[in-house]
Amino acid sequence: MTKKILAVLLIFVMVFSLAACKAEDETQTTDPTQAATTATEATTEGPSVPTSPMGQIIIGSTTEMSGDWLPYFQNNAADYDIWKFTNGQGTVDMTFGGEYVVNETTVKSYEVADNADGSKTYTWVINDGLVFDDGTPITAKEFVASALLWSSPVLGEMGAKNDYGFNWLGWSAFSKGEVKEFAGVKLIDANTFSLTVDPAKLPYFYELPLVSISPVKLSYWTDETVDIMDDGNGAYFTENFTTADYEEKIMAARNGITMPSSGPYSVESYDEAAKVAVLKVNPNYPGAWDGQKPMIETIIYKKVLAETALDELATGSVDLLSKMASGDEINAGLDLVDAGGFAFTAYARAGYGKLVFACDFGPTGDVEVRQAIAHLLDRNDFAKAFTGGFGSVVNGPYGEAMWFYQETKAQLNEKLNQYAYSLETAVELLVSAGYIYDATGADYTTGVRYKKLEDGTLMPLEIEWASSEANAVSDLLVVKLQENPDVAAAGIKINQTVMTFPELLNYLYRDGSQGDKYGVPTYGMFNLATNYTPRYDLTNVFTTDPELIKQGYNVNFLIDQQLDDLSKDMVLTDATDRDGFKVKFVDFVDRWNELLPDLPLYSNIYHDFYNAKLQNYNINSLVDTTQSILYAHVTE
Repeated sequence: MTKKILAVLLIFVMVFSLAACKAEDETQTTDPTQAATTATEATTEGPSVPTSPMGQIIIGSTTEMSGDWLPYFQNNAADYDIWKFTNGQGTVDMTFGGEYVVNETTVKSYEVADNADGSKTYTWVINDGLVFDDGTPITAKEFVASALLWSSPVLGEMGAKNDYGFNWLGWSAFSKGEVKEFAGVKLIDANTFSLTVDPAKLPYFYELPLVSISPVKLSYWTDETVDIMDDGNGAYFTENFTTADYEEKIMAARNGITMPSSGPYSVESYDEAAKVAVLKVNPNYPGAWDGQKPMIETIIYKKVLAETALDELATGSVDLLSKMASGDEINAGLDLVDAGGFAFTAYARAGYGKLVFACDFGPTGDVEVRQAIAHLLDRNDFAKAFTGGFGSVVNGPYGEAMWFYQETKAQLNEKLNQYAYSLETAVELLVSAGYIYDATGADYTTGVRYKKLEDGTLMPLEIEWASSEANAVSDLLVVKLQENPDVAAAGIKINQTVMTFPELLNYLYRDGSQGDKYGVPTYGMFNLATNYTPRYDLTNVFTTDPELIKQGYNVNFLIDQQLDDLSKDMVLTDATDRDGFKVKFVDFVDRWNELLPDLPLYSNIYHDFYNAKLQNYNINSLVDTTQSILYAHVTE
C-alpha cells in the first residue's frame, strides 16, 4: 500500500512540474484496455551499460497489431510503434523534456530564410554516409521522396492521408494533382534540399517540427524507373508515377512486413496468427539527436490479453507492459513489484479514454443525443471504477499531463459543462431534439423514443456501438451505460457489437479500401482512447475539408466551421506567446465541450511494469516506449 500512495504523490508532483514544458499533432488510436516521475522501484543501478547491443526484451501490448505498419491509411498505436522503431534519421528529433531539436546525426548544417511573401525556408545539408538497413545510400533525394510520396495525389486517390507536406508551400495544388511540382520542396544537390513553410501556416507555436522530415526508399514503394526531378520550380515525380500503374505495387509494399528501415530497428518477421513481431537492431542506424544507439539486440513485440498480461509478465512470457491503465492491472502490478524482481514507472497520461461519436448520421448526429448520453453516465464513478483511483475525469480533448491544461484548469472547470448525472436533463434534451414519438408515430410514453425525419419516416433512438473484444472498458460500459435502467427510462437503446480492434478501426475510418462494408456509415459510437505527443495540433482532427475527411481525418465527421477555425487559430501563435496559446486553447475546448464529438471517460496515471533486467527505462508523459527503449539496456 505504501508504494501505491507513493506513486500517486509522485505523479501529482510531476503533473504540476510540467508547466515549464512545451506541449504534436500526431495522435494514436488505442484500444482503451491498454493502458514522469520514475518510481523508486525503477532503479538504474546495476551492471555497467553495454558497449554493443545485447539481449532481448519482449514487449506486450493489449492493442492488436494488424501488420499494416504504414500510418497513412490508419493509425493503430501498436502498428505505429513498429513504424517508429523502423523509421528515423529525420531532420528534427525530440528530447525527453519535450524540446524539439535539430538532429545532428543526420543534419550537417542548415539555414533559415524569411521570405518576402511571409513564408520561411529551411535549407538542409545532410551528412555523408547515411544508409538504410540494407546498405542503400540515403541522399537528399530520399528526403524529398518522403515529401512527394506521402503528399502525392496517387496516395490520396488510394484513400490514404496524403498530407505529409500539409504545411509547406504548394502542398494543396500538388496533393490534388493540379500541378506536377511541389513548390515548397526543392532538391538542390546530392546532399541538399529545402522545405518552405506556407506563409498561411505562420506564425506557428511549434515551428521546428513543421520542417521535420525522414527519408524513404522510393524504389521499394514504386520501382527503379520512378525518379524525382527538380527544374527550379519545385521537386516532382517522373511522368510514369500514376495511380493506375502503381496502386497495386504500393498496396503490396504496404503489406510488406520487412520494409526498408531508417530507424534503430528492422522487422525480421511477423506472425499474423500469433500477433508477434520480431525486430533486430539496424546496424546502420547512426543514432538519435544525441548519438544514442540501441543497446538491446532484439525486440519481440506481441499481443497480450488485458486479463492475463500481468501473469505473462510474472512468468517471463513478456518483459515489459506499457501504459497499464486500469486499477486492477495497476494493483496487480504493484503486488508483483513488491514480491521482487520487477519494477515500475508511473506517469500522468497526455490523453484520455473516450466514447467517440459519429456526428453525421443516425441519433448521434444530434448534439442533444450526445449530451443526453453524457448525462446518463456517471463519469466520476466510471473513472474511479476503471482506474481504481489512478485517474480522473476530464471534459475536453486533453490529458492531465499537459501543461496548458494544468495552467487553465481552474478556468476550464468554471467554464465547461461537467455533464452531471441527470435523467431529467437527458430527457429534456431528447425532447428538444424531437424524440417525442413512439414506433407508431403517437406521442411517446414508454420504450424506445422515435424522431420524425423530414421525409416523414421515424428514426428510433437506437445507438449502434462498436467495441473491441476482451475489453475491460467495454465490459464496464455495458454495466454503467448500456444496462443502466435510466438509459432505458430515457427512451434510449444501445446495441453493442464486439469485433477485433483492426476491424473496429476499419469502421471508424470508413476505410472502403479494406472492404465495401466498411465504407458505409454503420456505427454511431465507439469506445477508444487517444494519446497526444508534445506538439498539440488538432488542425485536421476536426477539419471541414471534404478531401481530408475522405482520407481519414475527422473520424467524428463533425462539420463545424467554428471548431475548425478555432483549432487552426490555436497553433497559429508565436512560439513565445504561451499566454496567447492558452487563451485560444480554452476557446477551442469550450466549443468542443458544447458539441461533444467525444465523451471523455478518464485521464489516468499510466504505469509501465517491467522485469528488473530492463535498466535505464526512463519513460515519461512526453515520450513513448519506442524512444525510451532506445536509451535502455538489459542485464542477462
